[in-house]
Amino acid sequence: MKKEKLETMKIKDFADDLGINYQVLKIKQKLIASIKNHCEKNKISQRSLAKKVPGLTQDRISKIFNDQVGGMTIDKLVQILSILNIKISVSFKKAA
Repeated sequence: MKKEKLETMKIKDFADDLGINYQVLKIKQKLIASIKNHCEKNKISQRSLAKKVPGLTQDRISKIFNDQVGGMTIDKLVQILSILNIKISVSFKKAA
């Protein structure tokens, strides 16, 4: 049986192949990292976080924490950060 060599690709190319906006994905990842770090530092469980955010379940928080962010909007992530009293800043730079 002949083994096929797996091809590696950049995350941006992978996202493009899936029809996902790479910049949106990166923003979501950064927002989620801030939420996760805050919860870990302050010993906030997924269940207690879900109780603080209207319309969010512990199951959904678990998916977010495991980087399953497909259906999660940036708006909802910003709402979570706001509820946790975390300030965010946005900067822009020209794409290379």
